[in-house]
Amino acid sequence: MLPLSFDDILELPDYVVGIFFFTPIVIGLAVYFYGTRYARTWKKGIFPPKLKFNEDNLLEAYLALGARMILLDYSNSKGITKYINEYFKRYFPKSNYNFADSLVFSMKHPIQVETVCSWLEHHLKDEGSRAQVIYFLTGMVIHEGKLQKKELQFLLVINELLGLDKKNLERIIATYSSYQETRKKEEQRKRDLDRTELISQYKRVLGVSLDANEEQIRKAYKKLVKLHHPDVFANSSKAQQKLAEEQFIKIRAAYEFLTGK
Repeated sequence: MLPLSFDDILELPDYVVGIFFFTPIVIGLAVYFYGTRYARTWKKGIFPPKLKFNEDNLLEAYLALGARMILLDYSNSKGITKYINEYFKRYFPKSNYNFADSLVFSMKHPIQVETVCSWLEHHLKDEGSRAQVIYFLTGMVIHEGKLQKKELQFLLVINELLGLDKKNLERIIATYSSYQETRKKEEQRKRDLDRTELISQYKRVLGVSLDANEEQIRKAYKKLVKLHHPDVFANSSKAQQKLAEEQFIKIRAAYEFLTGK
């Protein structure tokens, strides 16, 4: 069958010509509007409720809440973006996302926290996974200094929307505060102790050999975090929780010193 020429097309009925020319345009517009439906919803301040659950979209949810936290005190947000980027690289190493573009978009289009928390609560079934969101947000603000009243209020709202007990937030704040205090003391000790001895000391904390490389240190750290993270001892005695918290702080400090993170 020979293809139709332009003259042949003109001889066709008007409605056929219309279908011939406008169908590709209609299909193209339909594809465009379908592909950008989530962006349009987000620009209205609504986290897309039907957004597929995967690691990249989970990070977008984290970042949406992180952006709202930054906007609470933007003038004092120096260093927070670095913290967010390093956090994602550490805990979501296999994700594929454009951190800079996502953060700029989230800052430009602040999300309604109720909508993103609803999405998170729907997809994160266990409390431990939802508690990690609070760990992330608390770390953002305590990372640079003391927790302000408006930041605490924001965390209380998110904690409640995620269906978590108020004691969960209190424990996380206490963990980070203790960690920051320990970190300050360790920084003072770093100035007083010989670096070679510190390296040896911290490698013993992580249980690796003195000639261990960064990859071996990273693997040892991940293994120890799974064993000593405070969430693992949520139902244990207070003594066990305190011991786990102290050990977790030591492990974290050793890892950060040996890797420079």
